[in-house]
Amino acid sequence: MFGEVSLLFRKIYQTGSSFFVSVLANMAAKADENEYFVREIERNDGCALKVKQCFLGDVGCVVWDAAIVLAKYLETKQFYDPSSGVNVWSGRTVLELGAGTGVVGLMAATLGAQVIVTDLEDLQTLLKVNIQENEALISSGSITAKVLKWGEDVSEFLPSPDYVLMADCIYYEQSIVPLVESLKLLCGPETCIVCCYEQRTEGVNPEVERQFFELLQQNFCCEEIPSEKQDPEFSSPDIHILHIRRKA
Repeated sequence: MFGEVSLLFRKIYQTGSSFFVSVLANMAAKADENEYFVREIERNDGCALKVKQCFLGDVGCVVWDAAIVLAKYLETKQFYDPSSGVNVWSGRTVLELGAGTGVVGLMAATLGAQVIVTDLEDLQTLLKVNIQENEALISSGSITAKVLKWGEDVSEFLPSPDYVLMADCIYYEQSIVPLVESLKLLCGPETCIVCCYEQRTEGVNPEVERQFFELLQQNFCCEEIPSEKQDPEFSSPDIHILHIRRKA
């Protein structure tokens, strides 16, 4: 469904295998470029996002399945249907948290949104490389990369965006409290958080997910999006999409 390389990363990420480093090192040794390899994400119009990933680095350096599922969800007909003139993203302000390679934010920008993709300082170079790589696909929209550390000052990103996008941000126990705190600070009553995550059953993952949703539901309501409203090809029973809004 998602491609051999992506599924390999997915399995390694779930198990926490140290094989991850050796696999990437072997791939790097065989590659023409030492630093990056490219993943293409085809849009519905036939054009493709070309997303560079790092051979070596942290989890933010590769395109995970949940990011692809969310990116493709953004161009489903409920949001974007040129034949009937529907484009929910046109002119909307969008903030992506934990953007990694930036694939989700890039998709939103190509659909006309005004996007800020955020991650830690270490990921800024990769984000900017991918923005430059795909700038020809961005016409009415825009995209900028900025540093945002969860739990810290968010005044630079206010007023609240129309949408906050998150793909596979629920995996690290120490980040749960600051992530929820950032969502509380960033989101106004009209903000819709679109969260996509892969449900993992290994190790501490179930407990991390439980803690996140327990904290989140103190201030937010969650609606799970059924599979029939997702992209028919890029979806999976263990990858969930939620719309999250502040409680009234």
